[in-house]
Amino acid sequence: MEQKKNNRAKIFVLLSLSLVIQSLSSVFIKYAGRFETFSREFIFFYILALGCLGAFAIMCQLLLELVPLTTAYLRKGILYILILIWSVFLFEEQVTLNNIIGSIIIIAGISIHGMDEH
Repeated sequence: MEQKKNNRAKIFVLLSLSLVIQSLSSVFIKYAGRFETFSREFIFFYILALGCLGAFAIMCQLLLELVPLTTAYLRKGILYILILIWSVFLFEEQVTLNNIIGSIIIIAGISIHGMDEH
Protein backbone atom coordinates (compact mmCIF):
# COMPACT_ATOMS: atom_id res chain seq x y z
CA MET A 1 0.00 0.00 0.00
CA GLU A 2 2.80 2.40 0.94
CA GLN A 3 4.61 1.55 -2.32
CA LYS A 4 1.50 2.47 -4.32
CA LYS A 5 1.23 5.83 -2.49
CA ASN A 6 4.88 6.62 -3.18
CA ASN A 7 4.45 5.65 -6.83
CA ARG A 8 1.38 7.91 -7.20
CA ALA A 9 3.25 10.81 -5.58
CA LYS A 10 6.19 10.26 -7.93
CA ILE A 11 3.85 10.24 -10.93
CA PHE A 12 2.07 13.40 -9.75
CA VAL A 13 5.34 15.28 -9.22
CA LEU A 14 6.78 14.15 -12.55
CA LEU A 15 3.58 15.01 -14.42
CA SER A 16 3.29 18.43 -12.75
CA LEU A 17 6.92 19.26 -13.35
CA SER A 18 6.71 18.21 -16.99
CA LEU A 19 3.69 20.45 -17.55
CA VAL A 20 5.38 23.44 -15.90
CA ILE A 21 8.48 22.89 -18.04
CA GLN A 22 6.41 22.63 -21.22
CA SER A 23 4.48 25.79 -20.31
CA LEU A 24 7.77 27.60 -19.78
CA SER A 25 8.72 26.79 -23.37
CA SER A 26 5.74 28.90 -24.48
CA VAL A 27 6.87 31.72 -22.19
CA PHE A 28 10.39 31.67 -23.65
CA ILE A 29 9.04 31.62 -27.20
CA LYS A 30 6.92 34.67 -26.40
CA TYR A 31 9.96 36.43 -24.93
CA ALA A 32 11.99 35.51 -28.02
CA GLY A 33 9.30 37.12 -30.18
CA ARG A 34 9.93 40.45 -28.50
CA PHE A 35 13.39 40.66 -30.05
CA GLU A 36 14.66 40.96 -33.58
CA THR A 37 14.93 37.58 -35.29
CA PHE A 38 18.37 36.00 -34.82
CA SER A 39 19.48 38.67 -32.36
CA ARG A 40 21.46 37.49 -29.34
CA GLU A 41 18.38 37.78 -27.08
CA PHE A 42 16.12 36.00 -29.58
CA ILE A 43 18.54 33.08 -29.85
CA PHE A 44 18.94 32.92 -26.05
CA PHE A 45 15.21 32.63 -25.39
CA TYR A 46 14.71 30.29 -28.32
CA ILE A 47 17.39 27.93 -26.99
CA LEU A 48 15.75 28.03 -23.56
CA ALA A 49 12.41 27.10 -25.17
CA LEU A 50 14.01 24.21 -27.07
CA GLY A 51 15.71 23.04 -23.88
CA CYS A 52 12.35 23.02 -22.09
CA LEU A 53 10.78 21.03 -24.90
CA GLY A 54 13.66 18.55 -24.82
CA ALA A 55 13.34 18.10 -21.06
CA PHE A 56 9.58 17.70 -21.47
CA ALA A 57 10.06 15.03 -24.14
CA ILE A 58 12.34 13.02 -21.86
CA MET A 59 9.98 13.37 -18.90
CA CYS A 60 7.04 12.38 -21.08
CA GLN A 61 8.79 9.13 -22.03
CA LEU A 62 9.41 8.39 -18.35
CA LEU A 63 5.77 9.12 -17.55
CA LEU A 64 4.52 6.79 -20.26
CA GLU A 65 6.30 3.95 -18.48
CA LEU A 66 4.26 4.73 -15.36
CA VAL A 67 0.80 5.76 -16.62
CA PRO A 68 -1.39 5.00 -19.63
CA LEU A 69 -1.18 7.39 -22.56
CA THR A 70 -4.80 8.48 -22.14
CA THR A 71 -4.18 9.52 -18.53
CA ALA A 72 -1.01 11.45 -19.33
CA TYR A 73 -2.50 13.12 -22.40
CA LEU A 74 -5.69 14.20 -20.65
CA ARG A 75 -3.69 15.91 -17.91
CA LYS A 76 -2.00 17.94 -20.63
CA GLY A 77 -5.11 20.14 -20.62
CA ILE A 78 -3.67 21.77 -17.50
CA LEU A 79 -1.02 23.22 -19.82
CA TYR A 80 -3.54 25.70 -21.23
CA ILE A 81 -4.39 26.92 -17.75
CA LEU A 82 -0.69 27.29 -16.86
CA ILE A 83 -0.07 29.32 -20.01
CA LEU A 84 -3.06 31.51 -19.14
CA ILE A 85 -1.57 32.11 -15.68
CA TRP A 86 1.87 32.94 -17.16
CA SER A 87 0.19 35.32 -19.63
CA VAL A 88 -1.54 37.22 -16.86
CA PHE A 89 1.43 37.49 -14.50
CA LEU A 90 4.34 37.86 -16.93
CA PHE A 91 2.76 39.61 -19.90
CA GLU A 92 -0.12 41.43 -18.17
CA GLU A 93 -2.68 40.01 -20.59
CA GLN A 94 -6.38 40.11 -19.78
CA VAL A 95 -8.42 37.03 -18.90
CA THR A 96 -11.63 36.82 -20.90
CA LEU A 97 -14.87 35.06 -20.11
CA ASN A 98 -13.99 32.48 -22.78
CA ASN A 99 -10.69 31.81 -20.98
CA ILE A 100 -12.54 31.18 -17.72
CA ILE A 101 -15.17 28.95 -19.34
CA GLY A 102 -12.47 26.98 -21.16
CA SER A 103 -10.50 26.51 -17.93
CA ILE A 104 -13.60 25.27 -16.11
CA ILE A 105 -14.29 22.77 -18.91
CA ILE A 106 -10.69 21.50 -18.77
CA ILE A 107 -10.80 21.06 -14.99
CA ALA A 108 -14.20 19.34 -15.19
CA GLY A 109 -12.92 16.91 -17.84
CA ILE A 110 -9.84 16.03 -15.85
CA SER A 111 -11.92 15.62 -12.68
CA ILE A 112 -14.40 13.33 -14.40
CA HIS A 113 -11.57 11.22 -15.81
CA GLY A 114 -9.95 11.14 -12.36
CA MET A 115 -13.13 9.78 -10.83
CA ASP A 116 -13.19 7.08 -13.48
CA GLU A 117 -9.68 5.96 -12.49
CA HIS A 118 -10.71 5.32 -8.88
